[in-house]
Amino acid sequence: MIKGIGIDIEELERFAVLYEDETFVQKILSPSERLIFQGLSHPQRKISFLAGRFAVKEAYTKAYRTFETPLNFTDVSIVHDAHGAPQLTSKYRPEDTVWVSLAHSQKTVVATVVVEHA
Repeated sequence: MIKGIGIDIEELERFAVLYEDETFVQKILSPSERLIFQGLSHPQRKISFLAGRFAVKEAYTKAYRTFETPLNFTDVSIVHDAHGAPQLTSKYRPEDTVWVSLAHSQKTVVATVVVEHA
């Protein structure tokens, strides 16, 4: 059964300065995401990566509308599965299945999250 749907769109230009702000990066990215981020060499790829993770986490919060405790973005991680699809893991509601779709253009990134509860 679908429990919630969330969507978020972000302008990449907004992240053109933020990707160099270590405090912001640590606030948004989980430890495993930071390792991937630090391994990226091209600035545009870092901007896109950070904006994409931010958009997914925003869409995730919108899908649920509320949590028992405030959501800490670093407790949510988006990694890629064996086929390259984004996969979300979270400590907040691990029993739910979370489907993620992420798309980029030259100027924006959009994320959609669908939450299923068995």
